Amino acid sequence: MGKNSKREDTKLTHPTIKEHRDRDLYSLLDVGRALSSEHETDKILDMIVQKAIENTLADGGSIYLTERIRQDSMGGARPAHKRMLRFHKASNKSTKSQLVNRLMEIDNQSIAGYVALTGNAVKIDDCYNLPEDTPFTFNKEFDNDTGYRTQSVLAVPIRTNKGQIIGVVQLVNKLKAYRRKSDTVSFFPDSPAPKDQIITFSDYDGQLMQAFASHAAVALENAKLTNDIARLFESFVKASVTAIEARDPSTSGHSDRVAILTTTFAERVDAVRVGDFADIRFSTEQMRELRYAALLHDFGKIGVRENILLKAKKLFPHELETVLLRLETLKSKNEARMWRETCELMTQLFTQGNLKSPQTNLGQTLWQIDSFNKQLDNIRQGIVKANESQILDKDFDIAKLMNWIDKMGEALNQVVLTTEERKRLSIARGTLGEEERREIESHVIHTYEFLSQIAWTEDLSGVADIAHAHHEKLDGSGYPRGLKADMIPIQARMMAISDIYDALTAMDRPYKKSVTPQRAIEILNLEANAGKLDSKLIKIFSEAKVYEAANTHRTGKKTA
Repeated sequence: MGKNSKREDTKLTHPTIKEHRDRDLYSLLDVGRALSSEHETDKILDMIVQKAIENTLADGGSIYLTERIRQDSMGGARPAHKRMLRFHKASNKSTKSQLVNRLMEIDNQSIAGYVALTGNAVKIDDCYNLPEDTPFTFNKEFDNDTGYRTQSVLAVPIRTNKGQIIGVVQLVNKLKAYRRKSDTVSFFPDSPAPKDQIITFSDYDGQLMQAFASHAAVALENAKLTNDIARLFESFVKASVTAIEARDPSTSGHSDRVAILTTTFAERVDAVRVGDFADIRFSTEQMRELRYAALLHDFGKIGVRENILLKAKKLFPHELETVLLRLETLKSKNEARMWRETCELMTQLFTQGNLKSPQTNLGQTLWQIDSFNKQLDNIRQGIVKANESQILDKDFDIAKLMNWIDKMGEALNQVVLTTEERKRLSIARGTLGEEERREIESHVIHTYEFLSQIAWTEDLSGVADIAHAHHEKLDGSGYPRGLKADMIPIQARMMAISDIYDALTAMDRPYKKSVTPQRAIEILNLEANAGKLDSKLIKIFSEAKVYEAANTHRTGKKTA
């Protein structure tokens, strides 16, 4: 009995058909589960190659994908692109090689090229002994490069549900499955069997490979759909930014810089491990959502009147010209009046015989005219200065200037500024009056209404809400909804800081001079001290030098 047991232990055996089919089913299910849970197409395709090799007992396998390659069109004599096959991956146990990114023609000069060209599956007993009527040839390049000998081959097309060939799955050198029962290794070891154990792939192998190819087609179609959607959103966002900048060229680059600042800001906040932001984390999807919101935060400006959007000074150019012409008119009128009065006085004195020193009379008149003109020049300079935008209301005492101009007007008995002009020049910050400011502020509402109509994917669903809140302030003084601290998303709070910083330091704004990064940080801290911006976020913005991202974007090199 012991002798019989020993003989039985050394008998060659192989899996039963049921075991074989069960294993194949589980492998297909594994790939199916990967399709629903794995988002990286390369990993899925790698898995398909490995499962196909294991389940067919092949020594190696590869996936080729079709690709449009740009070529010289020869002046239009041939298409600008041609379809070619590219190795996704070629894995072989015997050579331990993995070839990637090789290109090959889609033609009958190779097995994979023929399958991609015709859509026909190919099963070969021996590549070096092909029948004379075989419609393709065997490309020996891989064998020549590696010293490997390819014998049996199974190649099937990867076909979409629309019938388009998008790739090829190819297996080489099927191996016999026989092993002794006493072997500790499984039926499907990583080490290859001797070359004399190579056999032909079965019809069942072909059917199984068609199933794997179908999984590959689904993975590639899903990836294409995802990439197409991503490219669609990306191109839409870029086109929208182009439209914004075309409407307001003075802010060209602002949207890009705010996006760079805000995403860099989010990365720094994500890295915090202590304090109020220790639990804040941003996924890849949330970073893309934040980037889109930042790029599109000013899109609603396309709904603002151009003369308001581009208003560089407190008075429109024609209004300032009117004021300055008024001053010149006053100067001319005063000079004419003074000379007339002088002539009348000198005529009267001459008639009376009392004109003793005409030069003295003329000198007094010239002195009075010059004095008047100097006062008007001072007024002119004050008006020009008051017409400029201010960053903070403490930068220039406009009220003091207006009082001085009013007193000068009373002393001259002349109207220097109308009530409306005085009101416009008294604007404490920026260049906009109250009604104009409300119109500009409405751009946030336009942005939200526009972005809300877009069918964003679920991972981008917050784009409109983030952009909608980027002008809100912690104390409720922001717009358009007057939200307070906890109601403002942290993404919008970061964007607000980035937006203000870039507006302060931008060198391309016609309505104001740029300030240094240090001065901009000081202004941000003043706003935080007033309860409007998040002081803890500003601390990260400053200490982590987030602002350098914008400086790098402007100049192409890092600056302090």
